Amino acid sequence: MTVLVCAAHADDEVIGLGGTIAKLAKTEDVIVVIFFYGANFAGRIWSWPPTLSEEKLTKKRIYESQKAGNYLGVTETIFLGMKGETDTIDESRKQLLEAIIKKYKPNKIFYHSIKDGHKDHRLVNRVMTEIISKIGNKPEVLTYQINLFDFSHKEPKIIFDVSNEFHKKLKALDFFKTQRISVMLLKPLILLKSLYFGKKHNVGFAEYFFTE
Repeated sequence: MTVLVCAAHADDEVIGLGGTIAKLAKTEDVIVVIFFYGANFAGRIWSWPPTLSEEKLTKKRIYESQKAGNYLGVTETIFLGMKGETDTIDESRKQLLEAIIKKYKPNKIFYHSIKDGHKDHRLVNRVMTEIISKIGNKPEVLTYQINLFDFSHKEPKIIFDVSNEFHKKLKALDFFKTQRISVMLLKPLILLKSLYFGKKHNVGFAEYFFTE
């Protein structure tokens, strides 16, 4: 069995579902697809150190993602190589995504919620929803949020108990040295969401997802 995780930027996959990745990787192959390098001008401003060139930051993002993925048990991390500042994705990359799905035949696909706060995240949602609509045998689709804590979301929530894996999620986040500023800002929200949904479902820590 194979699980496909689609993330806009390197570290989104760990912020959104690092515990679930570690949990599923014990029994299934987990393939991660990262759309954007996050090394354009806006990405470099938020990175550390902010003086890194686009080329150096790209290399570091790839290295950090692979290191975090290896730690969590990810089978393979694939980079689409997008640079950001776009509202569309070209046909060649859509075809590559379709080829990845055809090759691995995932039983579950995780990607960003359409209600997420970042436009790149919403672009991933739109593209993946479009591609999956063309698939004959549709996998289970689960979406996740990065920036928001949306109590008003009306879709059914799927909960993964990650009490035993939560420490690995936090450790994996530490591999993203260039992302330390954003990770530091998001860690309180990550902890709050995991504790809130864990308590709500009588477990220690939980990650939650929406069904499409």
